[in-house]
Amino acid sequence: MPRHVSNSDSEEPLEDRTAALSLKSKRTERMQRRKVVREKKKDAIVNLTKLPTELLLECLTYMSPREVFNFSFANRRFHALVTANSRVIGDVIIERRYTLLAQCFPTPKLLRDVEPSIQDLLTDSSRQTQLSIHRRPYQHIQSPDAQQLCTCLTCILTWNNLGLVLDFAHWQSNLDNGVPIPTMPRGQTTEWNSELVARNARIARRAVEDSLWHARILEMHLDSTVRSIKRHSKNKGNKRTHVDMTEEDAAAGTDAFLSKHGPPSLEFPYQRDEYYMLEAYLPNRWWKKIDMRWAYIIAGQHERDLELVQRLATRDTLALLTHTMACIDLDDWMTDVLDFKTYMIGSLFERSTSSTAPLKHYAAIV
Repeated sequence: MPRHVSNSDSEEPLEDRTAALSLKSKRTERMQRRKVVREKKKDAIVNLTKLPTELLLECLTYMSPREVFNFSFANRRFHALVTANSRVIGDVIIERRYTLLAQCFPTPKLLRDVEPSIQDLLTDSSRQTQLSIHRRPYQHIQSPDAQQLCTCLTCILTWNNLGLVLDFAHWQSNLDNGVPIPTMPRGQTTEWNSELVARNARIARRAVEDSLWHARILEMHLDSTVRSIKRHSKNKGNKRTHVDMTEEDAAAGTDAFLSKHGPPSLEFPYQRDEYYMLEAYLPNRWWKKIDMRWAYIIAGQHERDLELVQRLATRDTLALLTHTMACIDLDDWMTDVLDFKTYMIGSLFERSTSSTAPLKHYAAIV
């Protein structure tokens, strides 16, 4: 029998038309109906993931800062939502919950937000040496970074207050339970203290740029204040004036009750031993007896401090000018003037980008 020879060029390619067999039975139909019912019930449930972004943001503004951070840990979408709108959320929360505390504990200004001419004056090495009394290395507070933060007197004090609030909140459990706070020898530190102080500094640094972190710090201090007031009110031997606080005030989660009359915060707790008698640390305000209200004095202090820095720098320059003019030798005055010009241009150009100031003083001598 002759062998069949096929022509592969003329044959059409094979097409695979296999498909799944359709399942049709009473059991399959029952399973399909149950699946449809389950999907309808699932779609009927309203959850946060189905809400639009605008409603989610509005809901977040009524939550506490701690709850907002916990909300951001739920999934990636919520984390991205909170991260992108943290400043807006923080501003609204502070306005609704911590209006008084925000005036007592403002954040320091960033160095990049200061005028360039004043930045050079703030970072001058001689001025940083003069500020050593205000930038002393506390054991419970980390000194501010002069290359990132403004180091005017107001910003240094506000930075120290943020670090103090975080450290005070850390030891609330010890204070409530009567456990002594660990002490360290003067001038020495330990690994646990260095880690704690560095952690508080990182949180305070975030609060400078993000109002949600600032709101979280204020929430922590409100909790510390409430616990301290309760703790001291139980001490019958403490006859000092206490802050009037009811159970409703403590449960409200706002600082409205702090507008009542109470003891002023005049001294900065320079060490942890001060925590035992610290009840309500609320700096930057004083009680106006005539008006029967608290007056907050921090507004505008930063701008006035910068003006003072400029005036002191001008005064130092003029004092140097006066001293130099008094020391000029009449017989060799040209050499003295040239030496003064060389010094002024070298020193003042390091602190100022303007080239008119040194030449102006040089022209005054000539």
